[in-house]
Amino acid sequence: MRKSGVMRVLKVLSLLACLAAPQMARAALLPPVYMDYVVAIGGVRHAPAGQPPHDEWATSGTGFLYGYCVHDDPDPAKRVYAVFLVTAKHVVNGHAGDIVVRINSNQANSSPGQFTLASRDAAGHDLWFSPSDPGIDLALYPIPISQLKQMGFASGFFASDANAADSDRMKAIGVSAGDGVFVLGFPMNLGGEQKNYVIVRQGGVARISEMLDHASKTYLIDAFVFPGNSGSPVLLRPDVVSIQGTRSSPTSYLIGVVLSYRPYRDVAVSRQTGEERVMMEENSGLAAVLPTEYIDQAARQWLAAQPPAPAPAAPPPEITPPAASPPAAAAATPGPAGPPATPAP
Repeated sequence: MRKSGVMRVLKVLSLLACLAAPQMARAALLPPVYMDYVVAIGGVRHAPAGQPPHDEWATSGTGFLYGYCVHDDPDPAKRVYAVFLVTAKHVVNGHAGDIVVRINSNQANSSPGQFTLASRDAAGHDLWFSPSDPGIDLALYPIPISQLKQMGFASGFFASDANAADSDRMKAIGVSAGDGVFVLGFPMNLGGEQKNYVIVRQGGVARISEMLDHASKTYLIDAFVFPGNSGSPVLLRPDVVSIQGTRSSPTSYLIGVVLSYRPYRDVAVSRQTGEERVMMEENSGLAAVLPTEYIDQAARQWLAAQPPAPAPAAPPPEITPPAASPPAAAAATPGPAGPPATPAP
């Protein structure tokens, strides 16, 4: 009787596992909508000499849309955000003129759209905003999100209060070395032809205590990143399981911006002369990440630089489809831009 009872229990457990399997298979570690928050930065290039003439998109870096909460409210639908395009500053500095951004359409099967961001205004002032500390490799560009909607572009963003975790929040939820991360971006010009197909790479937090102790501005992740990944968002891998004495984190928070990989360098020395002859460099598999509080600091600095009330805040520059690119998702000419504030998505 005891053996038959055990067998009945095992059969019940096996049945429950089979019923639960389809539900588990549909579970996602990253909200699919996050993919549309990520944009490709680059431009259209012509075919090299000797090849049939054609134009193709070339990605030089990654960026993402980020909303800094400027008006909080218990009702999330009533919160207001200033929205920025965020990337690494060296991605912006690598462009001689205006920058073209490719962003997905808000229609699932539509081609991606492109718009141009002017580098300077009519008075010659730089429109890309960087933190006052020149050592912080970060650049922000105010985005009129309502204009993106009118043009038929995807217009969601990472909200600073709901989707992001700065170092204080990371401490509170117990982020530590060994935790899993995802890097979203477009390495090695792999942006996709029909639309932006974000490449998601898994990795882990390699060293973060130094940053949490305020001994470093950045932390390290163990993840292979390559040219084109600069400016990529780093997302915490959610996990409902944790060891005793630690906390689980069921939310996939934005926890930083990829700056660059850490190279491993070695030198080949001549056996005859003893002089250094060749420098060799490899990707170490470690990458430096800037935490999100520096995005918030830069957003506050930008907002503080705007005219005070009652004068209206300076509107963000208009975005226009590039003349040398394929038609954008919406052909309408952008209208006058309003202040960079938008309700929660």
